[in-house]
Amino acid sequence: MRESLYRDFVTLRMPTLPRFSLSSLTVKTLLLSAALCLLLLGLGAMELASSYHGALKQGFNQARVTNLLLAEWIQREFREIDLIQSALARQLGEADFAATSDGPARSALETRLVRAMHGMPQAYDLILVDRNCKLVLSFKVSPGFDASERSYCKAMLANNRDDRFVSERFHTIAGDDVVLATQRVRGDDGKVIGLIGSAVRVEHFQTQINRAMVGNRYDVLIFADKQRQLLARQPMLPKLPTQPVPDPEAEAMIRKQQSEAQYEMTSPFDGRRRLHATRQIEHLPVIVSVGIDKETLLEPWWSKLVLFIASWGVMVLLIVYATRRYLHNVALSEALSIRSAAIDYAAEAIAIADGNGVVQYINPAFRDMTGHRLDEVRGRRQLAELLLEQQPELQEQLAQAIHDGKNWRGELSSTRPDGHHCVETVSVAPVRDQYNELLHIVAIKYDISAAKKLQADLERLANTDELTGLYNRRQFLQRAQEEIARGQRWQRPLSLAMLDLDFFKHINDRYGHGFGDEVLRRFASCIQFNVRLEDVCGRLGGEEFAILLPDTDRYNASLIMERVREAVEQIRLDNPLGGEAVRFTVSIGISELYPGEETPTPLIARADAALYLAKQEGRNCVRTG
Repeated sequence: MRESLYRDFVTLRMPTLPRFSLSSLTVKTLLLSAALCLLLLGLGAMELASSYHGALKQGFNQARVTNLLLAEWIQREFREIDLIQSALARQLGEADFAATSDGPARSALETRLVRAMHGMPQAYDLILVDRNCKLVLSFKVSPGFDASERSYCKAMLANNRDDRFVSERFHTIAGDDVVLATQRVRGDDGKVIGLIGSAVRVEHFQTQINRAMVGNRYDVLIFADKQRQLLARQPMLPKLPTQPVPDPEAEAMIRKQQSEAQYEMTSPFDGRRRLHATRQIEHLPVIVSVGIDKETLLEPWWSKLVLFIASWGVMVLLIVYATRRYLHNVALSEALSIRSAAIDYAAEAIAIADGNGVVQYINPAFRDMTGHRLDEVRGRRQLAELLLEQQPELQEQLAQAIHDGKNWRGELSSTRPDGHHCVETVSVAPVRDQYNELLHIVAIKYDISAAKKLQADLERLANTDELTGLYNRRQFLQRAQEEIARGQRWQRPLSLAMLDLDFFKHINDRYGHGFGDEVLRRFASCIQFNVRLEDVCGRLGGEEFAILLPDTDRYNASLIMERVREAVEQIRLDNPLGGEAVRFTVSIGISELYPGEETPTPLIARADAALYLAKQEGRNCVRTG
């Protein structure tokens, strides 16, 4: 109705004047007044038409900037999951996907997954699925569940290069609506042995989107999958619909594989007309749509129209007032657009520059991260200089990306004003209007130091024995393989010693497992102290240890191990039951690398045989094999 009123208004004609007997001067004055009224009416109509289209353009720009920030948040959520899943994938082997019964291997696997979930607060569940689409481990679903009909399992079996996949929304057997982010796990031969999946409840998206800033109460923020099923919406609906939301424009965007679309649409939920900016998230089956309520957006324009019609009789005075009001509204709307795009309370550091790259706004998080205040940088600093002041060599690369209309992302090491070193991800994107004119440049910085530290901790736990701090069996065998290759290449001697504590089970049974752990720690410290820096020590399991001695033949290895045996024999531990100090001894078997051997297996076998001989000959001795 208002659109038709607008068309009728711009075609209005001057009312017919009454017929009076007028003098020539009066006629000229009236004609001049009528001409002036027609001129003012025409100018006013042109101004109102321009204001109408400008308001729509501003609404689309506001929706697009907000849409871009929401899309970046979604990508960051899945980047955190991807970072931790990648670290886990490098640690898993085929044995982990076979650990379906209770036991040490199963407990260790569950412990690793629990630690990983601590780094993913958005994850509702963490699952392992083997290559046959059978569920191996889940904290919510019983093992053995057949996932062959799930989209994530079909993606694992598909012949494509991308190891990562995010499913559409589906209903779990536990009764939850979730989205599953998965990562293929490959074995040493490069073949797929299973997948890791992190389940994110749909309620998580709703909780996060409820924190976002909305321009007014009729604007909407929507997350949906590519089947147009709602994942979250603000304002929140009492219940998410089970059927896809009818949106022909979004459907056409997905079908044509376009990255974004702008259009008007009437909502099927409340019947309001909105200006939508819809975007497909890169590498994710998720779309983000921001709808700016058209009626609310045009309220200043309708007020101006009513004011213009009511004040036309007084012409110049009220038209000047209306023009000043219009210019004031434009300036106010521009300021509100920049403020609403920033999301003041966001955890990420956000900076916004104009089309020339001059900083116009930074949020409090950016100030806390960099130490710069808004009044110091607004209108004075270039965005590239502000973001990359510690990496000036990247400023030209960033400027070129913006000039080419491309997004720019980087992972940087920075030093905070307080001297704290951190790792940040920086994402910079140009915001253009429908005519491809550069309006703003939006930059987002996020501190990923905690995730990086968690990744380093996971790698350390994967390579070392948690009790003794020595290499675990997997890492020790890998080091042995490297030393064997080096020894064979340069024809250098290499020896391996297998060590086993004598009567360790008796110590455990008599003094308890806590004391047994202390024995293992003291023993590990003793052998590290009495071998060379280049020697490699590892715990293969239980009380069984191994030492790799590069550039050492069996004779010299025997001398070193005899020194270790004597040092162990001198260890005294306070008796937890009282009485004499506790002593223990070690039996040692040594083998030397033969020419042509390429794996640790025969070397370990001969050392095991020598260790068995040492046990037979009374223990607390060193034997070579």
